[in-house]
Amino acid sequence: MDSLAWRGYARAMHAHTDTPAGAQTVDRACDLLREVARGGALGVRILDLCNSTGLSRPTAHRILRSLQAAGLVQQLAENRRYALGSGMFELGLAAPNPIAQFPQVRSAIEELAASTNDTVYLMLRSYDDVVCAWRAQGAFPIKPNVVPVGERRPVAASMAGLALLGALPAADADALMQANRPDLARFCRMSFDDVQRNVRDARRNGYSTGANAVIEGITAVGIAVPASYGRPFLAMSVSAISYRIPPERVPELVGQLQRTAEKIATITGSDAAARPG
Repeated sequence: MDSLAWRGYARAMHAHTDTPAGAQTVDRACDLLREVARGGALGVRILDLCNSTGLSRPTAHRILRSLQAAGLVQQLAENRRYALGSGMFELGLAAPNPIAQFPQVRSAIEELAASTNDTVYLMLRSYDDVVCAWRAQGAFPIKPNVVPVGERRPVAASMAGLALLGALPAADADALMQANRPDLARFCRMSFDDVQRNVRDARRNGYSTGANAVIEGITAVGIAVPASYGRPFLAMSVSAISYRIPPERVPELVGQLQRTAEKIATITGSDAAARPG
């Protein structure tokens, strides 16, 4: 995937299109798939799927049956919850992976983890969520609770996501925070007021930081990767047990994150429109 494709992906994240009436079932199926993906390997109850999508139980059940028949969703035998099926993995093998196309991006994340000795996450925006696109762990022996590659969570429920919200236009960030509001308690320890305050701080400072925001005992610092048109779709964070990141270390980490973010923006071309020439 070239830099034009990266910019096309970024624009697609905020493009508005009218949905034809005949595509409503497809839209509903996509909504269900995203919610099932949020549940990870533990799966999601159909009650929770109905609550998060606004679908009635009969409608959700009918669409889930069709997705099961296609192998895109499975119902776990041990708890009757819904999780992604092997068909999603098979389709994913054929899909272009923007990070896999840029081994230099992975190297940049791994170099940052090596220099900080802590865990670094690269998060990719996907609609109202962020997905862990890459993760690298430093040498420090005590690791924070590791977010696996591919895990999906609301944008506002991660430190990298808060940095991304702080870099978006205020109206876009407000809409995303409102969309994430019902799900915050499932994914982080922040209240909606906490999220709003953290995003205001990130917009003012150019980075996000906080202790116990997502997981108790963990502190993280996040920054958005610069992007054209002021609409970033990638963000990073450094995460560690809290005594590893006292307030006096934050400026050092911010500098390291900024240099890595600029490197990634150059590699991917995500900031091309903002660069002269």
